[in-house]
Amino acid sequence: MAELKYLPDGIRLHLKEIYYKLTNENLYEYFYFHFDSIETGLKAEKILKKENIKSIPVPDNIFKDCGVAILTKEKDKIKNILKKHNINYEIYRYEENKPKKIEGNIEVKSCKIS
Repeated sequence: MAELKYLPDGIRLHLKEIYYKLTNENLYEYFYFHFDSIETGLKAEKILKKENIKSIPVPDNIFKDCGVAILTKEKDKIKNILKKHNINYEIYRYEENKPKKIEGNIEVKSCKIS
């Protein structure tokens, strides 16, 4: 479970994911950017809000703990923006309904309450 201060953001992200699925959005067509913490993911989401991105909770088959995933079809553009802001990430792409890491190596901080 995430820290309580992130609970409203978690609810918002889950609602967005439900909306995308209800509107038949194929989320497997996107590159998934995964971050080292919820805080970093929310920062990236704020920086990228004017870009053509989607944000959802990190899928369990990428990271079983909580987090923010940025979805985009414009991988290189988003990479350049994140690099300018010194934000580290991993990038995943779904192949045959399974995520495959295609770039990056971050140390993910757990968001579980101890």
